[in-house]
Amino acid sequence: MNLKPLFEIQRKLDDHIMDEHPELKEQNNVEWKILALQVEIGECANEWRGFKKWSHDQEPRTRVYDKNKSRIDKVVFKNPLLEEYVDGLHFVLSIGLENYSWYNELLPVNQGLRKTDPIKYENTIKQFNYLFETLGYFMDCCLDHEIGTTSEVEEQYENIVRMYLGLGEMLGFSWEQIEQAYMEKNAINHQRQNEGY
Repeated sequence: MNLKPLFEIQRKLDDHIMDEHPELKEQNNVEWKILALQVEIGECANEWRGFKKWSHDQEPRTRVYDKNKSRIDKVVFKNPLLEEYVDGLHFVLSIGLENYSWYNELLPVNQGLRKTDPIKYENTIKQFNYLFETLGYFMDCCLDHEIGTTSEVEEQYENIVRMYLGLGEMLGFSWEQIEQAYMEKNAINHQRQNEGY
């Protein structure tokens, strides 16, 4: 899997968002992006449903009829789980493109991540939980400056990327599915900016 093209595509979307929302320029956007990623991960978990042990319906939402796009001649289905996953991927990439100015350098995505092999834990519940935990630690490193050094921020970001890729595999997605869904959602996100979303 090659993330470099997706980072470049994400950079264009981030620039488009900055053009539409100039108040975001020249400010630290990491904090709200981390929260947005956590929300998207939660929404992905909600579509996965495997943690809902109190329910008899724990099947992932991977194929639902899309009433908003229905046509008489064609039945249109969507995959809510994959959609939520790629919503989160947008923020994973966007966080990597941020300027961590207190280090006077960017995260290593600009040179290429050292490792992109997925990190996978024993089960999907643990994967979600450790991803949330790692995001919290990453925020401590890069926002509160409690622990963070340049290498610590880079290492934690790389772990987030690898864990997120591992989550995608654990949810049953191929890299080709992820890329295609990312591209489709990216186009929608550009359109939304053009329409004043």
